[in-house]
Amino acid sequence: MPSSPEAMPGYVAGSDTQRGRILLVSHNFPPTQGPESSLVRLNTIDLSCRGWKLSVLTTTMMHMHQRMDLKMLEGLPEGLEIMRTPSCDAVFRQRYPRLAGGVLRVLMHVLPEIFLGWAFSAVPEGRRWLSRNPASIIYSRATKHVSNVTGLYLKRSTGLPWVAHFSDPWLGYPMNPCQIRLGRMIERRIFREADAVVTVSRQLAAHFASIHPYAASKIHVIPHGYEAEVTHAGARNTQTAGRELQVIHAGSFMPGLREPLSFFSGLARLHRATNLLGRIKVTMVGEDTRRYQAAAEAMGIASLLDLRDSVPFHVCKEMIDRADLLLVLDTPGFEGVFLPTKLVEYLPFRKPVLGVTEHGSAVHDVLQECGHHFAAIDDEVSIATTIASLLERWDYGRWDDLSSTNRFERYRIDRVNTRLDELFLSLLT
Repeated sequence: MPSSPEAMPGYVAGSDTQRGRILLVSHNFPPTQGPESSLVRLNTIDLSCRGWKLSVLTTTMMHMHQRMDLKMLEGLPEGLEIMRTPSCDAVFRQRYPRLAGGVLRVLMHVLPEIFLGWAFSAVPEGRRWLSRNPASIIYSRATKHVSNVTGLYLKRSTGLPWVAHFSDPWLGYPMNPCQIRLGRMIERRIFREADAVVTVSRQLAAHFASIHPYAASKIHVIPHGYEAEVTHAGARNTQTAGRELQVIHAGSFMPGLREPLSFFSGLARLHRATNLLGRIKVTMVGEDTRRYQAAAEAMGIASLLDLRDSVPFHVCKEMIDRADLLLVLDTPGFEGVFLPTKLVEYLPFRKPVLGVTEHGSAVHDVLQECGHHFAAIDDEVSIATTIASLLERWDYGRWDDLSSTNRFERYRIDRVNTRLDELFLSLLT
């Protein structure tokens, strides 16, 4: 990332480099490990480079589920103000672990998000900050939707401009009717009261517009971006005769939603038809990955897989850099609204990407635009055939034919966020 506004492409010398103040509200922020935390980190750096003065309202380093990655704190703007307030679910779990286990399990079937309690400490802290900095924009980011709930109450308290960001639909995860009603009620209030809503794909924008038609004019599509400095100038692993094709899937699974089972079925079908041992190795790294070991063994493909727990972000990037083929698995049955962070992070590595997804999904759109490869997520024949085609290119020394073009460069964060920058400026006029 450029370290100053002057280093950014398109920066005009003499322009106003202090655009205004932003209170960034995000439950996920470094050193919390995970895709949303890396996205918020990248946006913080980019917006600061553009001349925005950011202050961050986030949680403490104590979480219920997520690990810490201290290296993610590196590269943040010098002197960045970070206000950390405790999330009561994590505090409760630490202080009363035995009691908390039962109570939190019950709440997970009542609340539309278990992290909603963070608002009790975040909102007062945000109000105090905004009282000292009244000419500010509130910018809240979800996938942890408590961030937008906090933004809602800060908007009501101050009347300041508020941008709510949705990477995913709130109600994508299986919920009971009580959770759905409560979640939809809160979501409706967010869409009514936000000055602007940012989503990451046209599919997600259409999804929200169909549910909240009164807010359609507020919805802006700004996709994820990748860190410009990791762009590789066409470098790839040397293809060695007889070496197995190294494939990586970097990203967490969500049991019951995003799973590798259809990919396993396609791989197993091809393995039965032609022995793949020594020809391909698929590494999967992320949360909930190891739980699919038994399924891999039952399908007879455990020898082709290496299932690993999540690793720090910089280690994951090194693993992607060493791989030959990058794999992304979509979430079927949700109108193709999900745009996995890892897909956009793959792009600058200039390596072939295989997406197992639905035609017309957000993932499919990016793959088509950037000249990558697609297999239908509900069709094991399509998956097997696509893998076979890629293996043939690998075996016969035609892998360099798959060299990526520069079409992916529009997803660089300094290009993607031009629209976000313009949106913030419009709220100040």
